[in-house]
Amino acid sequence: MGDPRNVVLVTVDSLRADRCGHLGGDGGLTPTIDDLAESGLRFDNAIAPDGSTRGSSTAFITGDYPFDRPGVDRRETIRRQLRARDTLAERFGRMGYETAAFTANPWTSRSFGFDEGFDHFEDFMDDTTSNRFDVDGDGDGGAVRGTAIRLLDWWQGQEMFMSWESFYDDIERWTRSAEEPYFLWVFLVDVHMPYIPPKEYLRFRPLTYAANAWLFGGANERTSPLFRDRLLSAYDKTVEYTDDFVATLLDDVGDDTVVCVHADHGELFGEAGRYGHGYLHESVINVPLVVGNVPAERVERPVSLEAIPELLTGLAVGDRPTVERPYVTTRNGAGMRIARGPNWRYQRTAEAESVAVRENGRWHRREEHPLYEIGRSIVRRRDATDAERERVAAAVRDVEM
Repeated sequence: MGDPRNVVLVTVDSLRADRCGHLGGDGGLTPTIDDLAESGLRFDNAIAPDGSTRGSSTAFITGDYPFDRPGVDRRETIRRQLRARDTLAERFGRMGYETAAFTANPWTSRSFGFDEGFDHFEDFMDDTTSNRFDVDGDGDGGAVRGTAIRLLDWWQGQEMFMSWESFYDDIERWTRSAEEPYFLWVFLVDVHMPYIPPKEYLRFRPLTYAANAWLFGGANERTSPLFRDRLLSAYDKTVEYTDDFVATLLDDVGDDTVVCVHADHGELFGEAGRYGHGYLHESVINVPLVVGNVPAERVERPVSLEAIPELLTGLAVGDRPTVERPYVTTRNGAGMRIARGPNWRYQRTAEAESVAVRENGRWHRREEHPLYEIGRSIVRRRDATDAERERVAAAVRDVEM
C-alpha cells in the first residue's frame, strides 16, 4: 500500500452512456472523460442500482439500496438509510481524510441527510424550498411534476439547478485550503432536464425553451420530430459543457489525485415511448463509470454503482478491489426488477417478464431462453436478501425506541 491519495468523485446527473466516445458515442462530446477512460480504469457495463437519483445516489454513497418503508415518506426513508449505513464520507473520514461535497441537486441535499459524515457540505438550497420539495411523487423518475416545480424555483432565482461555473470558485477555494489527503464529491446537474446549456454553447435558444416546454407538457408525439431533435441537440451541448468541467477540475487537482466520473442514471428520449428517467430502459441503467490517474484497465463484466465506496477507498491506498460480477441487479420504485449480465438482461414487472440478449451491439428480445429461469432465481434471491435486511433493520429500530 502507498500513501493515501486525494480522491474526487464527480456525479453527473442523467448522462447517457452513448454520449461518451469510449462507450460508442460518435459525437466527440466527452473528450476529457474519454481520455480518462483510455488511460485509466473504465467499466463498459456499469449499472445504476435505480433509475432515479433518489435510489441511485443513496446506494452509491452507502453501498446499499434504500428500503421504502410503509407509512414512512421517502425523505425520512433516505435519512434513515444514511444514518444506519456507513457513508462514503464516513469511510474516508476514518482513513484520516478531510471531506467535502458540493451538490446542486435537491435529492442529494442536506434535507435528505446527504451531509452525513462530511466536514464541509454545500447544497445551495434554502430551508423554504427544501421543505416544499415534492417527495411523495414517483421518485424523480416521473420527471414532469417534480422538475416543473424545480424549474419554477430556478426561474424565480432559487439556486437549485446551478451551472457548474456558478459554484466552481467554491470548489477551488476548498481544495486549496483542505488538508491532504482529501475526499471531494461534486454532483453536477447541467445535463439534467431542463436541457438549457449556456448561451455560448447553443444558438436558437427560443426553440430550445419551446422544446423543454413541450417536454414538461407531456411530450405530445404528434409534434415530436422537431422538438425531440431540439432537445437532443440541447442535451448534447450540456454534455459538452459538463466535459469542460472535468477538464477544468483535472487541471486544478493534478495527476496525483484519483478522479472518478460517473452518471447516477441515464435518460430517455422517446425510447419505449418515454422521456426522462425512472423507467429501467437500457439507456437509463447502463451508465458511464471511469476512474482517472490509476493504472489502465478495461472491465467488461458488470459492476453496480453500489460498489463505488469499496472501489474508491481501495484505489485511494493503491489497491484495486474486484467489484465486477457475473451479473448485477437494479430496480425502481414502480416494481421493476432487472438482472443484468455483460450481454443479457432479465426484466420483471408486475405484469410480465422478458429476456433480451446483446448481439453485435444491439439488443434482441427472446421469447424462450434459459435466462428466464436464471433471471427469476436472481431476482427472487435479491428480493429475499432485501427483505431480510429490512427485517433486521426494523428489529434494531424497535430495540432502540
